Amino acid sequence: MVAFHRLWCPFCQQAARDLEQAGDQLAAAGARVAIVYRDDIDTVCASCAQRGITADCLSDPQQELERATEVERFSLGRYAMFSPMRLIRVLRSGSRAGKVTSDVLQGRGTFVVDRDGRIVYAHHAVTAADIPLIDDIVAAVRAVAGGAGA
Repeated sequence: MVAFHRLWCPFCQQAARDLEQAGDQLAAAGARVAIVYRDDIDTVCASCAQRGITADCLSDPQQELERATEVERFSLGRYAMFSPMRLIRVLRSGSRAGKVTSDVLQGRGTFVVDRDGRIVYAHHAVTAADIPLIDDIVAAVRAVAGGAGA
């Protein structure tokens, strides 16, 4: 399972916490979780350690992996099309808006990839606040694993 996040993005931080909370379910189904960031490896490792993220945190500053999955940029209008209450909720749950270190309009994506390298689940964020449902990710992982951990 691969997710493309931004360290500075409060919605990405929430999505990472959601993945962390579902870690046992995902592991039981045989999934390995990787979260890919655009920052340098030292910054990525320090941030993930500070936030208690145990998933594999990867650095892709040249966006080679991201381009391969065709994660699209948001338009300015699409980026901002979310309820301010969504932002308030993620901030209250522990997210912090950080210093923007990459393209603010670059979209996010979450993918479940089978052992043959085929993408069997893809969630392309529609707005900045569009976080995939963990139940959908777990279901896709279980389907790939043939129901393991169900």
